[in-house]
Amino acid sequence: MSVDPCTQKEALLDAEFTAVTLRLETFDSLESLHRKGDALNWPAPFVLPGWMRAWHAAFGEAELQLWSLREGEAVVGLAPLQTAGRTASIVGSPDVCDHLDLVASPGRERAVCSALIAHLQRSATVDRLDTGPVRPDSVVVRALLPTARALGLPTEVVEDESLFELRLPAVWDDYLESLSGKERHEVRRKLRRGGEAFGFEMTGGSEAAVEEFMRLFRRNRTDKAAFMDARMEGFFRSLALRLPETRVGLLRVDGSLAAAVWCFDHGRTRYLYNSAYDADYSRLSVGLACKLLSIRDAIERGLATYDFLKGNEAYKHRLGGIPVPLVRCRIDLRRVGRGTA
Repeated sequence: MSVDPCTQKEALLDAEFTAVTLRLETFDSLESLHRKGDALNWPAPFVLPGWMRAWHAAFGEAELQLWSLREGEAVVGLAPLQTAGRTASIVGSPDVCDHLDLVASPGRERAVCSALIAHLQRSATVDRLDTGPVRPDSVVVRALLPTARALGLPTEVVEDESLFELRLPAVWDDYLESLSGKERHEVRRKLRRGGEAFGFEMTGGSEAAVEEFMRLFRRNRTDKAAFMDARMEGFFRSLALRLPETRVGLLRVDGSLAAAVWCFDHGRTRYLYNSAYDADYSRLSVGLACKLLSIRDAIERGLATYDFLKGNEAYKHRLGGIPVPLVRCRIDLRRVGRGTA
């Protein structure tokens, strides 16, 4: 007797997710899971419990459902969701969370995604899942989309912005050699121009470092000052408090603060989240020099990647950043069909 391949495929998916159960969590319990250093793969700082908690305190208005996915008592995945109307999405917003994702143990991505889809389909209040911006190597793209399509659910993939990523070599000189001859000359010239007047330090998110960054951020540029309103400042301060991954780089010229970068070191990647400089020192290209020195510091610390994050600023190309296209995925949980995009 022949077996319908679609029925066979659904049976395999059923077998895969029936062992996975969902449990509602709190920010406290998620932070406890993170501190344990378990087998979960936390793909970026934007999915860390401390980040989500800071974001929700500053910007969150939708109802949250923070799901853990478990095999027995072992946590094999996390699906932190928010709902607006009848659409669920991953906790966060693209204006301050450059890319999002689900969290899963290596090798359990499909089981986690199968169980999540089954749960959402049983929900009486959710019809769609909109992931927000995700990387091409995300759990969403590698596991959630294929699972949804195998179940016959209509999916849509929409291009989002690109981020720019730099693979770091083992030594600074190799980084310089990776640049074009013109850019290599310009980098050396800019750092040489600052000479002994430059003093750079990469520190954690201490109260003193945060205060210096905030003062500099508001200096000279009205658009920067408008961006850093009271709510945004509270968000930055909460990130520094809740994420030990916070790194603030401060560049001084003859002892006076001239430029700064706000980064996160997560895994073996440094994420450049924001930056500021004093226009009085623009003749020394202090904004670019500060970013270069943070790259050199990342190399010296043995990091593997420098993520410039979203935005098509020219300096990201010049410093060796390679574009990584982000996408936004939507899944219709109620209709079964063949429509994909």
